[in-house]
Amino acid sequence: MSFKNLKKLILIISSFSIIACSQTQGGASGSKASSDSLAYLNGGAGEWVLKVDDFTINQTNFNKDLQASLVLQGATPEQISMYANDAATKQIYADQLINSILLINKAEEEKFFETEEAKDFINLSIRNIKFQYYVTKLMADASKNIPDPTPEQAQAFFEQAKQQLTQMYGITAYNTETAPYIAQLYKNAYAEQLVQRDIQDLKDKAVIERNTAVLGEASILPPQIGDTNATAIPQGTNNSAALPQQGDNLLPRTNN
Repeated sequence: MSFKNLKKLILIISSFSIIACSQTQGGASGSKASSDSLAYLNGGAGEWVLKVDDFTINQTNFNKDLQASLVLQGATPEQISMYANDAATKQIYADQLINSILLINKAEEEKFFETEEAKDFINLSIRNIKFQYYVTKLMADASKNIPDPTPEQAQAFFEQAKQQLTQMYGITAYNTETAPYIAQLYKNAYAEQLVQRDIQDLKDKAVIERNTAVLGEASILPPQIGDTNATAIPQGTNNSAALPQQGDNLLPRTNN
């Protein structure tokens, strides 16, 4: 990803998975496209935005769905406000909605989602969406309580996480142009660390047992084939090298 694209890092919207796993929220008319995954989108207030056959999405429903997608991606309130009113973003999201409506309708007609395989996948997806949404909100709340880094702290974070920042966002230098983005990624990384600490606290308090007779004894961690509980932002910061460490004195500990 180039640095130019970093300015729209929230624009990469995974709306298909969100829409496919959404639950009925009411407000639907008698459209033939009113499956559980789509019914909440049908109708709404304001002028119409999209019409696909006899399925209509009006302004309020379109805007709420777009904003929900941005929230799930970890967008800040400022980013949500900017992208929710950006014509390019809305056109991209509209295209994804059209694709989703047409494909989901086709799948419903074929009774695809009634298969056991599909039900298992949907249950998995719903669980992960709930997890990701809650973690995203926890990170956003934690980030609010983290003070902005000083230029020295932000540059130290850049030097520490340069490889990850270059690979994920195309940031190759710390300067006046990249400084605001590095500062936000710094706060995101520290917020993620705080949330991971809270998760560990929950695990420490829980009674957890593993049946190694079934699971087996793992002496070496298996290759990673995809983290189904990964958060959307900051991308790549699960790598400890990209996180402020307790001994680095990059940022004072908060009360969280």
